[in-house]
Amino acid sequence: MADEITPVVAEAVPDQRALETMTVTLKGMADKVEGLEERLKAQYGKDLKAAQEEMDAKVKTSEAKLQEAIRATGQPATGTPEPEETYGYGKDGLGDVIAEVRAAGQTSGAAPERLIKMHKGEMGRRDISTLSGGDGGFFMAPQFSSQLLQVPAGGNFLSGLCRRLPAGTPPNAPITFNAFDQTGAKGIYGGIAVYSAKEAATVTKLTTHKLLQVSLKPEKVAAYWLVTEEAQANVPQMGAMMGPLVQGAIASQRDDKIQDGTGAGEFLGYVGCGAEIDISRATASEVNYIDVVNMLARILSSGNYVFVCQRVGLLPQLMTMTDGAGHLIWATSAREGMPAPTLCGVPIFFNEISPALGSAGDLRLVNLDYYLIKPGMGVQLKSDNTNANFIAGIETIRITYYEDGKTWLTSPITLRDGTNTVSPFVSLAA
Repeated sequence: MADEITPVVAEAVPDQRALETMTVTLKGMADKVEGLEERLKAQYGKDLKAAQEEMDAKVKTSEAKLQEAIRATGQPATGTPEPEETYGYGKDGLGDVIAEVRAAGQTSGAAPERLIKMHKGEMGRRDISTLSGGDGGFFMAPQFSSQLLQVPAGGNFLSGLCRRLPAGTPPNAPITFNAFDQTGAKGIYGGIAVYSAKEAATVTKLTTHKLLQVSLKPEKVAAYWLVTEEAQANVPQMGAMMGPLVQGAIASQRDDKIQDGTGAGEFLGYVGCGAEIDISRATASEVNYIDVVNMLARILSSGNYVFVCQRVGLLPQLMTMTDGAGHLIWATSAREGMPAPTLCGVPIFFNEISPALGSAGDLRLVNLDYYLIKPGMGVQLKSDNTNANFIAGIETIRITYYEDGKTWLTSPITLRDGTNTVSPFVSLAA
């Protein structure tokens, strides 16, 4: 029996202690509550009920304001809100704005959404009367079209007809070619003689063939243009526009030097080179059929020849030119117009650089397989907006590259008759 009673007594002890602890806690709480009403009256005065009502009124007022605010957030906004001042860039986001404007100009006009949003918002609030049109004011007003008008440049250039060499390593190093000396009396076969000889006959010693060396060294060429802050920020198509314009300007300048370069720090042009042949014209200030025939007679065999001339002065002469029998030699189609004009079967290359009608070289006949172009170090692009440029709000963009070009024939080639000469560069004299 003792063994069965012992566990019951052991378990009852903790329950009794817990009950005693709870009793002590409740007695303490009762002591605090006792006399509470008297203490509150002493603190707030006799009008305890009025104080309670005032507190309830403040709680109700606060709850009413909270409910009104909650209802207002669920209703649609009225009126047109003012555009956000920072447009997502933050108070100190000027650097981000500039970076995104420049990036938009370098990626064909692709601009991030927040930059477009800022542009639209600022156009509605900005006074554009302080900007002149040429400096960017034309692009500030929303009623203008976003398209930028420009005169398209010609898409064909002489440089595309030249023989282009690889840049090599290092790209700016000079390069030298060996070529057969076919000038003067050596003729097109470079002095190699073929003869009939009897058996054991004495052979007169002939001149041996020689080599010429042609060297090209790429020279520095630079192009630059100015862009205003207003143009960068308000003409999203600026980047797409500048690429073709710069490429066209470079190609046009290269064509100029292919023809008239001096060779001093630039291309050596085929005009006036040692291999050029001048043809006297029949009538001053005119180009006639006999002139064209005489030019064709002096070219070096066959090849990729083109007539090079200016359209404004020469086209009326060429289209009205007649042969010895009075027949027009220009054939055209009233339906197709003049897609690929030719003269005596040779393509005509119109450009803006050739001399005016009546001047020396107003019509030239050339084969640019005999003109070499050696590129050097590739294009490098830099920008500058420091000092005066920064104050004026203008950025200067500059690109540099290296190349050289020249003909590799040094004189006309003499035919086997020992008298007549031919050349890949024939020009009509004044």
